[in-house]
Amino acid sequence: MQFIWYLPSLFIGLAVGFSSGYWQVGLVSLITVSALVSVQIYKNRYPAFEKGATVHISPGQVAIANRVLPRFEWLWKKQWHEIIEEHFRTKAAPGFLDQLLVTKSEQGFFQDSGTALQLWLGATSSKEVVIDLAKDGPHLIIVGPTGSGKSELLKLMLSSMIEQKRCELVLFDFKGGATLERFAAESIGLATDLNLPMQQKLWDLVSAELARREALFAQKGVQDIQQFNSGGEQLKQLVVVIDEFAAALATGTKATSCIEDVCARGRSLGVHLIAATQSLTGIPRSMLTNMRAKVAMNSSDPIDLVQLGISSQKAGSPQLEGWAAAILVTANKSAECFYFPLGFTPRPKPVASIPSGEQMRPARSQLLRQMYSSPEPELGLPAEPVSNPDSQLLSRMEGLRWSVRR
Repeated sequence: MQFIWYLPSLFIGLAVGFSSGYWQVGLVSLITVSALVSVQIYKNRYPAFEKGATVHISPGQVAIANRVLPRFEWLWKKQWHEIIEEHFRTKAAPGFLDQLLVTKSEQGFFQDSGTALQLWLGATSSKEVVIDLAKDGPHLIIVGPTGSGKSELLKLMLSSMIEQKRCELVLFDFKGGATLERFAAESIGLATDLNLPMQQKLWDLVSAELARREALFAQKGVQDIQQFNSGGEQLKQLVVVIDEFAAALATGTKATSCIEDVCARGRSLGVHLIAATQSLTGIPRSMLTNMRAKVAMNSSDPIDLVQLGISSQKAGSPQLEGWAAAILVTANKSAECFYFPLGFTPRPKPVASIPSGEQMRPARSQLLRQMYSSPEPELGLPAEPVSNPDSQLLSRMEGLRWSVRR
């Protein structure tokens, strides 16, 4: 259809040339239109590249994705110029990213995040990348091979959530605790692949909390956690974090059933899932459907990218020292490439001083962690008998941890 616009110019040139006797005018018109049509046909031989596609520049040659562009720039489409301009802006990104890192180190991830449960992921060449887990998720999956940086990204997310103090964490680390152990003190509990009984207790806890919240909302006549909290009572979001998602699903039906319930019912109940995995192999499609926030590492398998709805042209961002690259897709945003720092931990914000005469009380999550181990007897005193069945432990945890605060 775009060639139709050349026809008026051709007809006018031919008409003027033959009617006036100056056939050269008609010939020039014919040659000009033919050249324009040929150039357009030549350009159309190239596919439509995704915004942010990888650019390769070498002496005398420029390529986008896996296609070498024409040698002469006047044969380039406008979109190609825009992609190459974005490439050069990205090359200038280290200055912006380094300054951003200094700011975050001194001031923390957020100055004021409002009431949203936000995750700080990193930055593009010109802006920060932040998502609202409840609105952009409500569940998130991170995919990438070993060594791609997904554990570092998971640490960043957890650090940004802990800074806001608006959620409670339940942690599952199926790499022996290597990634999530540092956050155990800020969580309700941490289970690893080396501690099967703890896994079972935490799966039971999450399932029981889903049922408890569902009954509580029905009693109050509300549909979701936002309506419940708007009534004056406050119930925190619960975030279940799993490192090595496929390994968690392989542990048994209790884990699979609990995760399926979180994916299907967690959004309205204020229960969210963040999972990291090396591959999508073994992840049920029913779960992926509800995990609408997706992050793929730059080196992810092309098949995994397709399953996540990400074009392979998005992969291959230029490498920056001290930073890893990934691609983000959410329920409300199209695919976006970004960088995140490796090994970065912001300086903790100062804690409010304790008035004289008062003792500092341990965090509620710390109290719960202490419940996982039996108390040691004091010196010189006989040890008190310890009764610690699963049902009693869960009851005590629920009573302490999930009380609704007015």
